[in-house]
Amino acid sequence: MSELPRRRLLALAGTATTAAIAGCTGSDDGDEGDEGNENDEDEENASDTEENSDVRVGGTVLGEIDIANFQDESHTVDIIVEFDGSFEEWKTTELEGRTDTRLERNWPTSPGSFRVIARLDGGEPEQVTPAKWNAPDCLNLVVMVRNGELSITGDPNGGPCGSGDAGLDDESDD
Repeated sequence: MSELPRRRLLALAGTATTAAIAGCTGSDDGDEGDEGNENDEDEENASDTEENSDVRVGGTVLGEIDIANFQDESHTVDIIVEFDGSFEEWKTTELEGRTDTRLERNWPTSPGSFRVIARLDGGEPEQVTPAKWNAPDCLNLVVMVRNGELSITGDPNGGPCGSGDAGLDDESDD
């Protein structure tokens, strides 16, 4: 693999990360003329509501990542796992025709915010986040090579995800 595509892929990942967290540092106070304690009270109430609600704020568990080549030709697939803004895994896999493999889980097994970037034969990268599948508790990914193209599918069941609720399956094994 030449250095230019790798640098381009890292630049894309860095730019996307910067863009994603840039919105977190901005202020959305609305009208600048309102400086009363009304906003502070609303923020405290919103915080209490978030803590007491059933909405999961911890993120999604990244389960297994499988790579499958459904073509007769060999292909190279690069996979980057970014978890909570940090690169956790960069794996380049050479797949012979009609073969598949599973990546070793070298990323956190606890819920968090992640993104997976995949690239076929040094081409354009494709990235996915749990939001594509409505942010389930746990998500397994399958990166597929078909007709010279890369696609990524998700499954919230099986493997580390069990029946789709990572927390409940862990407790039921006692």
